[in-house]
Amino acid sequence: MSNFLKFFLFTLVLLSVGLYTFLGTSSGKQYLRDLASQKLSQKSGLEVIFTSINLEQYPQIILEMNIERKAKLTLTGTLTSSSLDMDYNLISDCIATDVCKIDDKINVNGHINGPYSRMYIRGEGEALDGNVTYHVLKYTDKVENLSILMRDVNSTKLFTLMGYDELIKGKANIDVNFKFMEKDNREGSFVYAVKDSNLSGLPLNLHAKVEIDGMLHTFQSNITSPYLNLTISEGQYDQAKKLARASYILDVKDLSRLETLLGYKYLGPFYTTGEMIFNKHMMITGHSLSYGGILNYFFEKDGLFIDLEGISFQKFMRIFPYPPILTAEVTGNMYYNFIRETLVVNAELDKAKIVHTKLVRLIRKKSAVNLKREIFNNSRLDASYHDGILVGDIILKNKRNHLYLTSINMNSEENTIDTYFDVKMQSREFSGKVYGSLGDPKVNLRLQKLIKYEMSKQMDRIMGEKATKVIREIPMEGMAEGMAAGATASFIKVFF
Repeated sequence: MSNFLKFFLFTLVLLSVGLYTFLGTSSGKQYLRDLASQKLSQKSGLEVIFTSINLEQYPQIILEMNIERKAKLTLTGTLTSSSLDMDYNLISDCIATDVCKIDDKINVNGHINGPYSRMYIRGEGEALDGNVTYHVLKYTDKVENLSILMRDVNSTKLFTLMGYDELIKGKANIDVNFKFMEKDNREGSFVYAVKDSNLSGLPLNLHAKVEIDGMLHTFQSNITSPYLNLTISEGQYDQAKKLARASYILDVKDLSRLETLLGYKYLGPFYTTGEMIFNKHMMITGHSLSYGGILNYFFEKDGLFIDLEGISFQKFMRIFPYPPILTAEVTGNMYYNFIRETLVVNAELDKAKIVHTKLVRLIRKKSAVNLKREIFNNSRLDASYHDGILVGDIILKNKRNHLYLTSINMNSEENTIDTYFDVKMQSREFSGKVYGSLGDPKVNLRLQKLIKYEMSKQMDRIMGEKATKVIREIPMEGMAEGMAAGATASFIKVFF
C-alpha cells in the first residue's frame, strides 16, 4: 500500500472520528454550542446562548438559542458561509432597550433570506399588546424599503421603550415607511394615531404625520376631543440646527372641562392661533379675539406674558368663577408665573361701569347713589391672583366723580369678598366696606361724610339758602359750615 493511500485513509478515519465526536456525542455537541455562542455573542454584542444545533439533515439545520436570557429564537432552514434562507420564530416575555425594559409578550414569525451583505427580512406577530407586520432589505451599512405596521399597540409601553414620559394613553396605530436609512441620511415617513385615548383624564383622538428628508423633518398633527380641537400645521424641524417651528389653531369649547389638565377650573370658550418655536427651549406666541378685543401672548420658560387691547373686562372675567362686578374695555398687560402659579394684572380701564346688581342695589338703598348711571373713562386696575384668591385695587374716575375699591380680597373657594370703597358722585360723598358672600354681599357705610352732606342740605332748608350762603362766605373757606355739619354728623354717628 502506497504511503499516499495510507495518509488518505488515516485522514479519513480522523475526520470521521472528529465528526462523530462533534455530532454524535453529547460532549461534542456541547462544545459546538459553546463555540457558536461565543462567536455570535462577540459579533452581536448580546449574550447569546445556543441551546440546540441540529445538523442531522445538513444543509437543512435547526438552531435554537436564548438571547439576553429574555428571548428564545428558533431558526429553521439553509445556512451557508455566505448566505441563508431560513424561517424564524421569536418568543419573549420582555422587551429591553438601552433606556429600559418592560414586561411584554412577544411572538413573531418570519423569514430571512439572501447573502449576508443583502438580506431580506419579513415578519409578523404579536408585540406591545398589539399586532406588528414588517419587512426590510438589510445591507451591511444601510437599510432600504423599510415598512413597519403596528396595530392597536400599547402607547404607554411604546413611549417607555423610547425613553419618554407617558403622555397619551391608549391603543396606537403606527405606519413607518422609509426608502432608505443610512447612518447620517434617511428618507421616509411615519404616521402615529391614537383613538379613544386620554390626557390627564381628557378623552381625545390624536393623528400625527412626520416626513423625513435627510436632516429636515416636516410634521403636522391634529388632536380632537369633545371639548377641544388642536391643529398643528406647517411644522418643520432642522435636526442639524436643532430648531423647530410650527403653526397651531386651538379651539376650546369649554375651559372648565380641562380642569384636570390645567389644574384649575376656568370657564367659557377660548379660540386662538399662533406659532410654536423650539430653540434650546420652547416658545409659544399667539393671539385671540375671544374676549372682544385683541389678546396677544408670549410663553417662554416659566412665564406667560399677555398684552390686552380693548378687551371686554366682563367677558374676560367670565373665565374665573366670580360674578361680574363691572364692564370696561381693558388695555394693559398680564403676567402668569407657572412656578409660583401667580397672575399679575396692570391695566387701564375705559368706559367702566358697575354692573353687580346686588351691590348697586345696596349702595342705592343706603346712600341714594345710583351706580348704574355712572360711566368712568379714566380708570385703572392693579391686581394679582394666586391659589384662588384675587387681591388688588380698582380706581374708577371721570371728570367729576370717582369710585375707589381698595384692598380687594376675593376668595373663590370660600366665595367671599372683602374690600373698602370710597365714593364721590351725584353730589354725595361716602365710604365703607363690602364684605361677605360674593353672591349676596353686605355693605357697611361710614356715614360721617354722608351725614355731613345731608346736614348741609338740612341747614339750607331750615336756615335758608341765604343764611347758609353767608356762613359759607365766612373766611377759612367754609370752615364754619363744615364744623357745624361735621359736629352734628359726629354726634349722630355715636348712635350708629
